[in-house]
Amino acid sequence: MRGRTQATLVAVVGAVLSLVIPPLSHLSGATIGLVTLRNGPKEGLFLMLALGLLMAVIGAMSSLEGGLVQAYVIGMMLLSVPVLIAAMILRLTRSLGQTLTAIALMVALLVLLVNALLGDTAAWWRAVLDSVMAPMLSEAQLTAQEADQMLSGMARMMTGLVAAVLLYSTMINLSLARWLQAMLYNPGGFQQEFHSLFIEKRVAIVAALIGAAGMIFAAQGGITQDLMILVVALFSIHGLALVHGVVGISGMGRGWLIALYIGLLIVPPHIAMMLAMIGYIDSWADIRGRLRKKHGANRPPKSDDDDAPRNEPPEDDERR
Repeated sequence: MRGRTQATLVAVVGAVLSLVIPPLSHLSGATIGLVTLRNGPKEGLFLMLALGLLMAVIGAMSSLEGGLVQAYVIGMMLLSVPVLIAAMILRLTRSLGQTLTAIALMVALLVLLVNALLGDTAAWWRAVLDSVMAPMLSEAQLTAQEADQMLSGMARMMTGLVAAVLLYSTMINLSLARWLQAMLYNPGGFQQEFHSLFIEKRVAIVAALIGAAGMIFAAQGGITQDLMILVVALFSIHGLALVHGVVGISGMGRGWLIALYIGLLIVPPHIAMMLAMIGYIDSWADIRGRLRKKHGANRPPKSDDDDAPRNEPPEDDERR
């Protein structure tokens, strides 16, 4: 947090290294999120635009093809915009739960826009997958029928899966930014805030309606299926926060968390679905609130505002 130059340097380094190690792209996103949380949306927007410009210059000077450079710069900007908006919302609401819901709403609107513009999204994705995966399928020695079934199934789910990835990626970037902010200005604040992440009942009601529509129109796929995948992603994050909160309240060992993350690495879809189920139940049952009462807490459950990292006005040297 020493200034624009240092923040821009960190964001650019993360973006460049992500060409070799993709997860390092979160370093750039987290930097934009941290600057926005600490210094406001103007500084976050400046950093995002500076990152895009510098990456375009670096790409032009490299040996990469122009199309690849453009695709990468556009991709970085598309990933940066959601974390910038999410950080602005979190700065105002100081609630991870409300911010997560807002991110999911933005992604849902994007899903509706994509379906409106493309019409048959499955057909569009099928054309993309045919061109990208054809060499891999030929090496896998699949029959024409097997390859066709695989690609058709993937094409029907791609819009929803991309939406889920966008939600996860934005939340990872924002969480890293909030963790860094807490580490600098309020140690331990992010842990308490994440443990209290909660999605309200009204969101659960909307999710139930989407789920019902998804079951009715399951054979047709389309928008309802895309939104169902997004709902699972949304409540899986709630479920993950619930598990962390329960472990923290009950004093259970961290071995449970280690086992959970190992499961996420081995069978991510199954664990994500399990987390989504318990997260959805928690929206109605408030499991952490019940545990606090059981463990003798005489005060009401912490909200996301309690002990949240403070957004103090930046010092003069941070404005430079």
